[in-house]
Amino acid sequence: MVKAEPFTQWVIEDWFAGERPDFASLGVQLTDAVEPWEEAKLRLLNGAHSAIAYLGAVSGYKYVHEAVAAPAFRAYIEALWDEAETTLNPPPGLDIPSYREALMARFSNATLMHRTRQIAMDGSQKLPQRLLAGAAERLAAGQGIPAMALGVAAWMKWQSGVTETGEKVVVDDPLAGKTCELLAAAHTDQARVSVLLSLSAVFPPALAADDRFAAAVTSAYLSLSQNGAVEAARLVAE
Repeated sequence: MVKAEPFTQWVIEDWFAGERPDFASLGVQLTDAVEPWEEAKLRLLNGAHSAIAYLGAVSGYKYVHEAVAAPAFRAYIEALWDEAETTLNPPPGLDIPSYREALMARFSNATLMHRTRQIAMDGSQKLPQRLLAGAAERLAAGQGIPAMALGVAAWMKWQSGVTETGEKVVVDDPLAGKTCELLAAAHTDQARVSVLLSLSAVFPPALAADDRFAAAVTSAYLSLSQNGAVEAARLVAE
């Protein structure tokens, strides 16, 4: 038996030189501009997927559906979406509350067996679009970023290659060698955050130099160290 999922999303920019098939009759969303749709996907679907993957993997959850079954993580995702939603300019046809509901249903789908460690791969390539861009926009608007910062801090925690239970894991990332080298020379949580923020391939220099961003990520990292991922998520969501 081949398992599938009910969630689908196919958006096409309606910019054709001539006649085109009737995509809309097949459930395809046609739009004058695809960028707002892509931004919503990156910051809602992908951003939450990455954040919960790192938090889940660090705390020992093997699959996404198991992680979102934890009330603290589920509430955290909603808090993350609340932050991300303020950075979006929803295009006509995109109902954000319905979209969020559909995404949570997708994350909760146990038949997908979506591994947290699989989603955690290549995080250095994903963070800029999924979490950092939205964080920069919120800071520019004078808004806080506790949920986004926790997602970033969870990525930093994962770079250590050790879970909360002490299990050693392989960090599958193009920059894994560099992050390992940087962390080996950092002996406090504050120092670990600082050296990882120096990675210009991940963190735009202007964002890394923003004291508000550094403070938020450092606070989130300390919470992960002191409270564990589940409690850190609960504290952000409350």
